[in-house]
Amino acid sequence: MRKLIFLLLIGIICLSCSQAEKNFLETKDAYFSLTPPGLIPEVFAPNIVSDSTWAEHCQVAVSPKGDEIYWSAWSSKYPPADTSMKNSEQIYFSEFKNGAWSKPAIADFIKDHLTCLNGGPSFSPDGNRLYFYSTGIEGGFGNKDVWYAERTDNGWSKPINAGAPLNTPDGDWTPSFTKDGYAYHMGNYYYNRNEKPLKFKYSNGKFSQPDTVIIHPDFRPVFAIYVAPNESFLLFSARHKDGFGSLDIYVCFKTKDDKWGTPINMGEKVNTDKIERFPTVSPDGKYFFFMRHTPGQDIFWVSTDIINNLKKQTEGK
Repeated sequence: MRKLIFLLLIGIICLSCSQAEKNFLETKDAYFSLTPPGLIPEVFAPNIVSDSTWAEHCQVAVSPKGDEIYWSAWSSKYPPADTSMKNSEQIYFSEFKNGAWSKPAIADFIKDHLTCLNGGPSFSPDGNRLYFYSTGIEGGFGNKDVWYAERTDNGWSKPINAGAPLNTPDGDWTPSFTKDGYAYHMGNYYYNRNEKPLKFKYSNGKFSQPDTVIIHPDFRPVFAIYVAPNESFLLFSARHKDGFGSLDIYVCFKTKDDKWGTPINMGEKVNTDKIERFPTVSPDGKYFFFMRHTPGQDIFWVSTDIINNLKKQTEGK
């Protein structure tokens, strides 16, 4: 009897530990213990991620468990190999370890490549790979390639080129993943303004030949795009006649016939006369992140209810 009780206690303890690890995003420690935003965007993690000593760039990457946060920023701290440039873009991170968030630091996997530009971090669905783009790492396909670091027992591996067909000689952005094994990305828009978003099948860490993602012809997405894990909506930045500024963020929802509906401007709470771009959503689906070209290029976050409300408005028409 005592043995049975002991085994039951061990089982309960193990289950509790497992649940605690699984639900870290539900704890007060998630997101740097910040008070969650409502329907008005707020600067994300002032003096941690959104720091006045650098200019943030690209999307925020929160690990599936929520205990790691990566971002990239421009700074003069690491002089680039291109002497015509004063700043370089590098990837920073903070992780929740031993009961506290660590001080922001350079990601280990780029420490040997700080004369390159490194940015756009993006986690694979299982969190075991961190994709990013880089210019100048030896062995690349072109001017800017997508690379990844693999999680190991000793931390992250050295950068590994994601290879073709994701990479091309013209340069690429990092992908956004769905839960059903697809990856979306903007292709080589920076070098080819006629480029359209691409959709790859992603299986066993490999990318298939892509299909083109068809969006309303009046809209031309630029830079990184984000797709919801269930492919119910797509977020991107674009210039359009109904916009608030140079670049605004738009959302389009899947229609009943499994096509992307007409893009909707995210509205004056998100978009301003400044540039807004690099949208993404937290792994728990609660928060929408984006970058705004304030003087310090800050990352903002807001409740995803702002997306849900637009969805309801669309359904009501």
